[in-house]
Amino acid sequence: MNIIQENIRKVFIVLSLILLCGSSFAQRIVEYGDLRTLTDAKHGTVVHYLKDGKRPLSDEYRILRGPDEESVHFSKGVKQGEYRRYRDGVLREEGAYADGKRHGLFITYYQDGKTPQREVPMQHGKIEGTVRTWFADGKPDMIQEYREGKKNGKEQRFAPKTGQLIYEVSYIDDQKEGKQWELNEDDAEGWRSETVSHYKNGELDGIYSYTAHLHGKLYAYKCGSFKNGYKHGDWTEIDDRGIVTQGEYTDGRETGHWIRFDHLSGEILNEWDK
Repeated sequence: MNIIQENIRKVFIVLSLILLCGSSFAQRIVEYGDLRTLTDAKHGTVVHYLKDGKRPLSDEYRILRGPDEESVHFSKGVKQGEYRRYRDGVLREEGAYADGKRHGLFITYYQDGKTPQREVPMQHGKIEGTVRTWFADGKPDMIQEYREGKKNGKEQRFAPKTGQLIYEVSYIDDQKEGKQWELNEDDAEGWRSETVSHYKNGELDGIYSYTAHLHGKLYAYKCGSFKNGYKHGDWTEIDDRGIVTQGEYTDGRETGHWIRFDHLSGEILNEWDK
């Protein structure tokens, strides 16, 4: 019985060695600096070669690039199929290629190789769908919608401790459009500020307001409007001493009558015309 068990153990060891050797030989190892690439003008794909080789790469390769190691399959020099990137032996990114372009869901991981850091849906090399990022503890960090590789739709960001929504804006073809809202809070410092602005074709355009409090007291206040990226129309500002400044802007320039006064007493400090 012992002889049979010993023989089984030896067979198991031999098979394990064969599998390990097979795995080792299945993936060829190459330094990134030993590769060269050419772009296929017809299809727009990147074709990979060994620096001194004439034939495009084929089969499984492990590409060493500094602390990173990429595991990728090539077909006629073009990346195809599953893709993985490791750093110091830990999985840091995975996804897939189709005809040399990223296609499908790409996920990057934190240093533990398990906790997702970023999730990007790809379609033929362009971002298509909702990009998500997370903090290291797994709480949501950011959500951004894309269409055909450009920001289209909402971007939202969240507070790292509470998970509370602290920023929201919309995009059309990579340009901000409509209302942008941002909240900044620091409980330890007793700080809270809120900014509301509006955009058109990527430029500030419309009503703008900024309110900041320190330990529950008004610290700063700004209210006015923008046009084509410039201050335009009536503006009111209050500083941390309670001094109010009011006046008018035209295309970013002070115009008309301006006044400064004490918010509490109403005392006029100075006036001027532009």
